[in-house]
Amino acid sequence: MQIKKIKINNFGKLNDKEIELNNGINVIYGENESGKSTLLKFITSMFYGINKNKNGQKISDYDKYTPWTEGEFSGKISYILDNNEQYEVYRNFTKKNPQIFDKDGNDVSKKYSIDKTYGNQYFSEQTKVDEELFTMAQVVAQQEVKLDEKKQNILIQKASNIMLTGEDDVSFQKVLSKLNKRQADEIGTMKSPTKPLYLAKQKIDELNNEKKELDEITPLQYELEDEKNELVKKITEAEKELEILQELQKLQNDEKIEEEKININKSSKTEIEMQKETLEEKLNSITVENRKKGSKAIYIISILLTIISILLYFLNQKIIGLSLFGISIIAALINLIINLYKNKNINKNNEEKNKEKEQIKAKIEILKAEIESKQKTIQDRESEIRARIDLQKSNLKNRYSKTQSIENLFNKKLENSNITEEQNYINELKLELTKLEMRQKEIINKIENYTKIEEELSASEEEYENLINYNESIELAKNALENAYIEMRENVTPKFTEDLSNAIKNISNGKYKKVKINEQNELMIETENGNYVPADVLSVGTIDELYLSLRISSINELVEENMPIILDETFAYFDQKRLKNVLKFLNDNYNSRQILILTCTNRECEALENERIPYNKITLSD
Repeated sequence: MQIKKIKINNFGKLNDKEIELNNGINVIYGENESGKSTLLKFITSMFYGINKNKNGQKISDYDKYTPWTEGEFSGKISYILDNNEQYEVYRNFTKKNPQIFDKDGNDVSKKYSIDKTYGNQYFSEQTKVDEELFTMAQVVAQQEVKLDEKKQNILIQKASNIMLTGEDDVSFQKVLSKLNKRQADEIGTMKSPTKPLYLAKQKIDELNNEKKELDEITPLQYELEDEKNELVKKITEAEKELEILQELQKLQNDEKIEEEKININKSSKTEIEMQKETLEEKLNSITVENRKKGSKAIYIISILLTIISILLYFLNQKIIGLSLFGISIIAALINLIINLYKNKNINKNNEEKNKEKEQIKAKIEILKAEIESKQKTIQDRESEIRARIDLQKSNLKNRYSKTQSIENLFNKKLENSNITEEQNYINELKLELTKLEMRQKEIINKIENYTKIEEELSASEEEYENLINYNESIELAKNALENAYIEMRENVTPKFTEDLSNAIKNISNGKYKKVKINEQNELMIETENGNYVPADVLSVGTIDELYLSLRISSINELVEENMPIILDETFAYFDQKRLKNVLKFLNDNYNSRQILILTCTNRECEALENERIPYNKITLSD
């Protein structure tokens, strides 16, 4: 890949800048604060966008490189890939996505995927180089020749990934981590209660317990069915008995009503009989008086006076005798008159009494007839009621002839309390039946689930077995990866360490010939006496040489595209000899790549000229 042209409209302190770059070495010269690092950030931002998040910094890159002067926060870059495809990219940094044009000016922006966070991924997809790799391997910025431990590990790991998996972003550690995560998430252990393996085993135990419970309760359903049938039978008999009792009670009530009616007739008859008796007593109390014959004393006196008067008359007491006789005659006449008057009244009274007696006799006869009629009505009514009640009872007996207690019920004295007790008894039986049916339904539902439980149990056992097999497969994969990684990690890869060793050998002018990377991803360098020491114990210049070699060596391993190598004030701690060696090494080994050297001194130009290495010089001015 070669960057052809850069146009900066406004970016940080840079504005209205156009830079044309050649293939090979380009030296971009500028004094301090002239915008070299800003130019480097512009190139990176054109390819990958500019971040508005602080990411632990005091100020975000977006705010840091907002134009210092008025004008559009934008720019354009033109480049050509190794496959000769040419592109021009225009980016307005206030917007997330750029516009990408092919060599014919067609907008091809939609050809590339859009990330919600980072926008259009055109450059990563074209070159297979993400921003992290680009800034660590392709760009060596000012004061960043030496990689920190994190970046060093990432770079070495990416190289290891290439050798092991064929992809720089497919890391053994990531794969192993993903396998462990998948193992933890999708399988788990028997100590992780929220994970599939534990849940599957728990499900198996639960289903086995349910199955065992169902095996135990299956016979119970038949016992409950027998109990239910017995209860239904009792309820049916009790309801029949209650029905009989209610009908019998109705018969008895009807009988009582009819008896009341008969009693009313009897009472009426009794009243008539009492009237008759009263009339008979009254009849008996009426007597007819005999005719009065006069007073016997008067008659006797009259006779005596007559006898005395006759004696006196014959005794010559004629006047006295006649007087006495006259008196006796007058007394007799008076007595006669009195008797005549009395007899007249007696006759009159006797007539009235006889008439009254006849009337009473007539009434008595009428009452006798009424009494006989009432008696007949009572007898007929009693016979009719008895016949009807007997018929109803007979029909009732015939209808409930199969009821065992029918005779006892007919002989039972019925009261409301009996019916209430029978109703309460039936309600208790029905309540017991309801409870039994609910229990039976619960058992039946469980038994109906028996097949389902067996299917679930089979599925759970299969799932558990699959999880066990899956876990064993992951363990095998992990072991295979670890064995492969251990084998690979014995010296990362011969080719990579060979390239790295070759680079440091050339840059150090043969002083250091061999470099290895240990299991902790530390750079170990072989000294002149054959001992391996950590790179960090060497001089600053040697450390810079070593890490520059690491970056340069990783380029061939990590990136298929011949990406530009960008060096920003990289050689500040290099003496003249080391500077000459590294420039010569770059020209000899990377002449197919575009190299950008950003510097504030003329040392690089002088060294290139001394070695007669062609280069293109661009001068930045404040």
